[in-house]
Amino acid sequence: MQKIKKPLIAIVVVAIIYFVLPGFVQKGLKYNFADVDDYKIFEKHTIAKSGTPKPWQIAEGYNKKAPSAELLNMFDERQTCAYLVIKDGKLLYERYAQDYDKETISGSFSMAKTVNALLIGKLLEQGKITSLDDDVKKYVPELTQIPAGKLKIKDVITMSGNIDWTESYMNIFSLTAASYYGDNLNDLMAKLKLRDDNQQGKLYEYQSCCTQILGYIIKNVTKKSLAENANEYLWQPLGAESDAIWSTDKNGMEKSFCCINVTARDFARLGQMVLQHGKWDSVQVIDSNYIKAMTTPASYLKDEKGNTCDWYGYQTWMINYKGHQIPYFRGILGQFIFVVPDENMVIVRLGKKIKRDPDDPKYQNDDIRNYIEAGLQVIK
Repeated sequence: MQKIKKPLIAIVVVAIIYFVLPGFVQKGLKYNFADVDDYKIFEKHTIAKSGTPKPWQIAEGYNKKAPSAELLNMFDERQTCAYLVIKDGKLLYERYAQDYDKETISGSFSMAKTVNALLIGKLLEQGKITSLDDDVKKYVPELTQIPAGKLKIKDVITMSGNIDWTESYMNIFSLTAASYYGDNLNDLMAKLKLRDDNQQGKLYEYQSCCTQILGYIIKNVTKKSLAENANEYLWQPLGAESDAIWSTDKNGMEKSFCCINVTARDFARLGQMVLQHGKWDSVQVIDSNYIKAMTTPASYLKDEKGNTCDWYGYQTWMINYKGHQIPYFRGILGQFIFVVPDENMVIVRLGKKIKRDPDDPKYQNDDIRNYIEAGLQVIK
């Protein structure tokens, strides 16, 4: 009897501890780590497909040439769900695995950050935002603990907000976990504070809260959800073929730093529009000068190690691979949209795993280079 009681007591104690934990910690423990299908566990807004969908033209050499066997093995090891190459505006190569196909949506994770930057560009063009030098408090009164005049839109869009925030994905008690698994982003905004070293606009540090602030700017300026803005300014003019989903908290606020769920083919449209300097067909979707600024490194910034920031612009990453200057969208599990201007090419990779290299001074790794190399092999 005594042997039975001890395990039972332990189970009861663990259950009590679990149920007194904050809701976002409970959810984090339940689901363990972020997954590409997490849209199934969150509230959501739909981004409706275009009223005039425009299917990709299929290139004459479609799927006739593939990346090397070595790279395809790496794709499988990293549980790659989708890999696409768009060349000269046509679909040249397409590969699906992990029970995915051309109609399956998959999570963007932080590729959503670049979508926020695109929407900010549209609001600048329309004059709804005066300047990137504007004070964020002008647009986001929810930031109750951040003083007026201390934080510019340009600071948050370049990841130099220097907010008191640690970007931790493994600590379920972190603010990052609270923003992902939590139910109330308004509460999170109210907790944000600036560090007191006056490094805003000087120090690069990747912080998802910066993008959440951008999301509030977009919502508050337009009086519309981020999904509605994405639909009006991106999905409709780009001719998206499928509905997308943007995960929200319980109050309907999108998790703007992550969590747009889109098909690989529709993700490719975003890259193609950037490749074409903000244009799709004959329509200037986003101002070309803004696209240029967005994809230019914020080289006036330095990171904590003193490295000049030549890898990040407006919520957009950059890499030089074999002489190719490539801006790209990026998500935590190896979600990528690479824009390769000198080859007139866009590459999309979606998947469930990525190899990490925390010591790389430019926050890059061999997986990134391999996915670009695979695209170059397809077009040669």
